[in-house]
Amino acid sequence: MGQAQSIRLWQDSELPEERSFRESIRYSGRKAARAKSEHRRLQILEATLRIAARDGLKGIKHRAVAREAGVPLAATTYYFRDIEELISDSFMLFAEKAREELGRFYDTVNLVLDNVPSDALVHGGAGRAALAARLSAIATAYLQEQFTQRCEQTLTEQVFLMESLRDERLAALARNYRRVWVAGLEQILQRLDSPAPARDASLLVSVTLGLGYDHLLNKRYAEPEVLEQAVHRMVCLVLAI
Repeated sequence: MGQAQSIRLWQDSELPEERSFRESIRYSGRKAARAKSEHRRLQILEATLRIAARDGLKGIKHRAVAREAGVPLAATTYYFRDIEELISDSFMLFAEKAREELGRFYDTVNLVLDNVPSDALVHGGAGRAALAARLSAIATAYLQEQFTQRCEQTLTEQVFLMESLRDERLAALARNYRRVWVAGLEQILQRLDSPAPARDASLLVSVTLGLGYDHLLNKRYAEPEVLEQAVHRMVCLVLAI
């Protein structure tokens, strides 16, 4: 099969992990029948996410969310019967948006792999080191944006993942969220002839989450050269370079 025929075959069918994740997105709050009502519901959920990033889950109260969203207090209690439902649905929204962003990143990486010489995709092949450097630059740019321009999102992710340790409904979504993340990376590593794609994909996810935590804790990984060194080291390890 030639390269033109093999371009992005991974897109032809939905991964089981993606289907599981999509099916796990089940909002509990009152459904909106009209576009205006749906817009208000989303306003409330997005305001909840901002409060979670700024004040933690303890700051999520109906009155605080209504003030943040710029809606009447009655609106929050109309759509969400209690705080637990509001927190759960806001995590659902966060996970959906994060998955879309991750999908675009995977699209970029796969597009690069579609257009490199075939020997660079083979373990020990010529051009392997140059490809690793290119992939490192793409991943560094993505994480740099996440840790700086999308710092609030990184913090929100950490807040909800910690809460999922206590809330089984959130935990189920968090596990599916991670599986999709790992599955996409595993598919990319398989294309790169990685010696252990499943193991290394899981390792990369864990390390990336750790980098996000480290950045939030001391801001150091926001420095491009520090982040670039860490990412390049990870890429070289999983590609056995």
